[in-house]
Amino acid sequence: MKLKEDLSPVLLLVFHLAVWIYSFLSFLPSVFLGWMSTLDDGVRYGSEEDRAKRMKACSEPGRPEGPYRAVRATKRLEATLRPGVQTLDKMFELSARRFPHRHCLGTREVISEVDERQGNGKLFKKVILGEYRWLSYQDVFSAASQLGSGLASLGQRQKNNIAIFCETRAEWIVAAQACFMHNFPGECL
Repeated sequence: MKLKEDLSPVLLLVFHLAVWIYSFLSFLPSVFLGWMSTLDDGVRYGSEEDRAKRMKACSEPGRPEGPYRAVRATKRLEATLRPGVQTLDKMFELSARRFPHRHCLGTREVISEVDERQGNGKLFKKVILGEYRWLSYQDVFSAASQLGSGLASLGQRQKNNIAIFCETRAEWIVAAQACFMHNFPGECL
């Protein structure tokens, strides 16, 4: 690649002129469109500072824990995907009822780990994985339900926090679904 000093001054001038014309022609419409744009309620967008100060989302029930919705879209948003399905656990339950035998969670067994040295001298651990083994929606739903019931029988109560310490694995999803089903809010660590 040639350096700036190696290029012909005329060619460099033509390039700078083309970039300036393109910038000018693409900037003007954005200025006019931004100036003419209005919100749904007829209020102009205003300056960047005004837009930063404007409330963008609010809690639907008025509580800080949410759920939050965009202020401009609360009237047009669907509240549920299906009637009676308003939470994550209900959505998963519906999926398990509709597609009990379809693949839900796939895992692969770690066959071996190979240390591979990079060109810069760093060691990279390469993992050789086996074929996918799938759990169906019904299997995952059953496991999550049983885990949640087990936690409840051990003394875990609704709305009491629980922590999940796990790498990203199928068991993590099962534990999260169990918490959703039994209303155990928590932290996934």
